Amino acid sequence: MLHASTAIAEVYGDGYWEAIGLGNMPCDEFLSKSENAGYKELGAVWLSGFMSGVNFTSSDIYDITWGEDIYVLTELVISRCKLQPGKLLSDMATEIVYKRYQDKNYTSIKDVENK
Repeated sequence: MLHASTAIAEVYGDGYWEAIGLGNMPCDEFLSKSENAGYKELGAVWLSGFMSGVNFTSSDIYDITWGEDIYVLTELVISRCKLQPGKLLSDMATEIVYKRYQDKNYTSIKDVENK
């Protein structure tokens, strides 16, 4: 069972936020569980929802996934988790989302022309 906890947002803002669901899991635990394909799928679903939530909070409309398949993004989170296994899964996802949000990488010429 996953429990909510208050976690320090080490990456950006030095504030506090409530991590709930799979994002509250330390990377090392997720890495061991994601050897199971079903659990890895759960990670992809969580990441998809996390990234969609960030898109909803943006005043701009663009694809924060950069058009990448959610399973490719999940592998990116996994590779970052291997480098920092003590951090939360949500920390790794936040790092990716923050960089992509700052870059505002639009996914088509039409998107750029409309801005």
